[in-house]
Amino acid sequence: MAKIIIVGAAHGGRETVNGLLAANTDNEIHWYEHGQFATALDWAPADAEKERLALSQQVTLFDQTTVTRITPATHTITARNQRGQLQTDHYDRLVLSVGSLPIQLPIPGAELSGVRSIQNRASINELKLAAKSAAIKNVVVIGGGYIGMNFAALFKQTGKQVTVIDVNARPFSHNFDSEFTQILAAASVENGLQLKMEERVTAVLGSTHVTAVQTNRGQYAADLVLVAVGNRPNTAWLRGTLALDSEGLIETDDYFQTSVPDIYAIGDATKVRFTPTGTKERITLGSAASHAGRLLAHNLLTDQ
Repeated sequence: MAKIIIVGAAHGGRETVNGLLAANTDNEIHWYEHGQFATALDWAPADAEKERLALSQQVTLFDQTTVTRITPATHTITARNQRGQLQTDHYDRLVLSVGSLPIQLPIPGAELSGVRSIQNRASINELKLAAKSAAIKNVVVIGGGYIGMNFAALFKQTGKQVTVIDVNARPFSHNFDSEFTQILAAASVENGLQLKMEERVTAVLGSTHVTAVQTNRGQYAADLVLVAVGNRPNTAWLRGTLALDSEGLIETDDYFQTSVPDIYAIGDATKVRFTPTGTKERITLGSAASHAGRLLAHNLLTDQ
């Protein structure tokens, strides 16, 4: 029997816990989430109390509790709860699924109401609701990657006028080769998206709420702006404890083991083995984190 602490309730953390519970072992599991489990696990409001009760019979839950420090020498973590109180907890195995933080544009107007980014599942749900709002007619998406293009398609499907702005020459430029992205770009335009490639946003305009986005080439009306220009790993607090690479990503081996024994890491703050090339790449997709969580649960169960 081992005590396993999971930090983070997004895709990777969730699948790790699911895998551990499915094995029906005697492991003790403590699960920490800086937000609320009801939001992170997408529980329906009417079912949240029932879902939490059922899960808490198998796992000790600490929501709205942020892990702030790891002390490997004593196998302990320090966490701060919503009341600001500090607590310590001991682990035999520690799993970090700490995710990433959205990059914010350092431009005038970025703080205006109506400028959004993807912070967590709650912000995703808020954008889905915004897509149904009759008050929102013009949407500008800054960033033509996975997140930006997916939400651009969602807003277009709900009848919005959608403009996608990106500094690169084509959408999905960091994800696919030019032959493929030419097809995707043509299909996007055919379906009504306005693609403004090789443009740089210089300001968000408005007094209190956004009204337009200014670039080096033009101005575009906006009732809502989604900033999706990338993210950075949420690892600044781990510097000096674990080995991080030049991008701030947690260094792991093929079994998700970090530089410190008994500490594992998965998700957006790590790199994964990319099958086509055999190299390790950063793939910030929920599907990649979920797959890693399932593999890690198996590793933890077979390494005791």
